[in-house]
Amino acid sequence: MNIFIEVHDTHLCDRSPPSSVMLSDHDHIEGLFPEAAQNWDLNRLYADLQTASGKEIKPFEKACLRGLLCRYRPGQLAFKLAWTSGALRVELNKGLYRSLEAIADQPINTLRWEKVPEWLEARGYKAQRQSLHNTAAASQVNLGANLVDWGEAPNIQTFYGRTEELAKLEQWIVRDRCHLLAICGMGGIGKTALAVKLVENMQSQFDCFIWRSLRGAQPTAQLIADLLQFLNSSQQTGCGISDLLEVLRQKRCLIVLDDFEATLQDGELVGVYRQGCEAHAELLQRVGSERHQSSLILIGREQPKEISMHQGEDQPIRYYKVNGLQRQGAFELLRARGFTGSENGLEALVQQYRGNPSALRIVAGTIQELFNGNVSEFLKQTALALGDVLRTLLYQQFERLSKLEKDVLYWLAIKHRPVSLSTLRSEMNLQTSGSELINVLESLRWRSLIEKVSEQDEVMFLLEPVVMKYVNRQFVDEVSKEITAIAAQQNLKSINLLQSHVLVEDHAPDSIRAMQIRLVLKPIKDKLHKAIAQSNIELESLREILASQHQVQPTEGTSYVEVNLALIGLWW
Repeated sequence: MNIFIEVHDTHLCDRSPPSSVMLSDHDHIEGLFPEAAQNWDLNRLYADLQTASGKEIKPFEKACLRGLLCRYRPGQLAFKLAWTSGALRVELNKGLYRSLEAIADQPINTLRWEKVPEWLEARGYKAQRQSLHNTAAASQVNLGANLVDWGEAPNIQTFYGRTEELAKLEQWIVRDRCHLLAICGMGGIGKTALAVKLVENMQSQFDCFIWRSLRGAQPTAQLIADLLQFLNSSQQTGCGISDLLEVLRQKRCLIVLDDFEATLQDGELVGVYRQGCEAHAELLQRVGSERHQSSLILIGREQPKEISMHQGEDQPIRYYKVNGLQRQGAFELLRARGFTGSENGLEALVQQYRGNPSALRIVAGTIQELFNGNVSEFLKQTALALGDVLRTLLYQQFERLSKLEKDVLYWLAIKHRPVSLSTLRSEMNLQTSGSELINVLESLRWRSLIEKVSEQDEVMFLLEPVVMKYVNRQFVDEVSKEITAIAAQQNLKSINLLQSHVLVEDHAPDSIRAMQIRLVLKPIKDKLHKAIAQSNIELESLREILASQHQVQPTEGTSYVEVNLALIGLWW
């Protein structure tokens, strides 16, 4: 049984296990990113890479290749493999990347990870998906008038709670004839499991059902061709959006597209599509607005603009945000993990993790193994335990954000309490308009990363505990990097967050200030002492050098450089 323990001073990516540990779990590595086989000729790829390099391709290289083909970032691959990010990049640069350049006939040292699918598709390694109803091994089943293809949908063996949610969503699709439904929520909250159970309950109401994962950011043209090949293979005359709409008018079809956020561009506010996926916007608009008798369900961590702009209880376009489990469902999950349901502190545990099923699974194992099932004893600990699985999910979502979105999340994590728009605007060192801040908050809400509450008729924004824990940790890590650079370079040229975000608020309530000191300031000061020791310079000498350079100058707007450096001991 895996145990997930919170480590306060060391980020997961900073742990570098020896290579014998990294590669010992052969079955785990072989099982990573199986979805790549859906669209790529992996056996030919492996053989050609081995020929190009002159040596056998290693299991971890095969796993990384599959992950890159599914558009995972190198940092995400490192999480999956339990490598450090730096160590994995070194290994890929020495081996796999050079072999990929060779078989793609590209100049050496020109490979960027996001180019791998493009290069290999151009060299003919993309597999042509066969018509599934002619393939004996396919997951399609023809039962009378019903044609079913579950594609990459997971097999959900256990499911807890959400009875009312299932009933509501089924009503929207079956009775209200909703054309377009987006099921969204943060990673690990249970979106896909909910959708699987929903489809199992109502698939008999449709002539055709097909499930597809968009994890590989399938271009619109390929997606439409794939759907038409299954839904209308015997009568196919075209492969455009209009041809798909015609099929949706002729038959009652149910289409589920999972991992929809993979079609959206990283580093931008919600709504910007990747190259090749731009026509997904037209697909959603037309499916939502035109006359037909079918339904399209999207599953993702981010709500597309086409949904947010037109959804409503009286519209054929609907949106449902998946939150944590209610009390009954959460208790069912915990009972399945060895609790009786009568333990002291169980209610508080569910509330602390907001019913997040992934978090509850993780923490249940920790409590059973390390605290002998004593929930109250666990709750006395001051830190939320995230665990590797949930941290990976949050990392994937966090890395998709724009810089301004990350800055807002950092502020909300520092504040540790609900914050109004006006407060954010006044305290952030923004070189942007107030309307852009509103757009950022809306984007974060569509990504299910912030919550909205009302206090005294004013809208306030906050983070739920699991997200706050992760964001706070990211903030401390990034500021610690700036501190290390100051000590190594003996100047302030690398500062960013130290200028734009306060570490401890002057006028915050005493309880909040104490929390900021413990969770933010102390670990950063600890990092400074380590960095100074490694740089072989005295703290007093570093202070004098920084002061003599006069690096801290008044800037337009608010700057927190001087107060932050004073807090950590680098300024007077």
